[in-house]
Amino acid sequence: MAVFDVDGTLVDSRSSIFRAATEAAEATGLTPPSYDQVRSIVGISLFEAIVQMLPDHDETTHRAYQSAFQGSFLRIHETSGFHETLYSGADDLLRRLKSDGWFLGMATGQSRRGVNRCLNSYDWHDLFDATFCADDGPSKPHPHMLQANLKALGLDPHQAVMIGDTGHDMRMAREARVHAIGVSWGFHTVEELDQADHIVHDFKELETALYAFR
Repeated sequence: MAVFDVDGTLVDSRSSIFRAATEAAEATGLTPPSYDQVRSIVGISLFEAIVQMLPDHDETTHRAYQSAFQGSFLRIHETSGFHETLYSGADDLLRRLKSDGWFLGMATGQSRRGVNRCLNSYDWHDLFDATFCADDGPSKPHPHMLQANLKALGLDPHQAVMIGDTGHDMRMAREARVHAIGVSWGFHTVEELDQADHIVHDFKELETALYAFR
């Protein structure tokens, strides 16, 4: 089973997430965060991410920022003509894996609404056998989402690979005793993927790594 993160791994959402974070700060009277501040917390559930990004503020501010971020993010995605691009090779690899008998799972910090939007936008309903997200339990790097993917298909940890672009993904995989492949094109740097078993730099390398694991 190959379990994929979404943002920064399959979908290039760097611009929309940073824009939503900036607009949310402006709406709540806060100093807009830097891109580095935003990218460091992508992958974990939204409220926990905000608490980490704004440690000197109280819960009221955190909740207000969360609401503003969600509103901005929704407006961006509902704008006519808006479409987040997939990284080159992402869709092709998913379809090759599926046709070759792999189970495909999803472990993402997005909400269930975000997961459904992805499945609809990229016609992935028939590709993914299991999808788990921030609405389903503890945030990354807690192993819950990976364990839920395994349980849904009756698999053991040694039968799965986690593919993600952040240190949160890699630590989650370690906690779940699942092989971890880090991708270098997303939100975190190669240095921040230090818990990965393997790091790849394009989807051709990822395909090679997955079949070597199999």
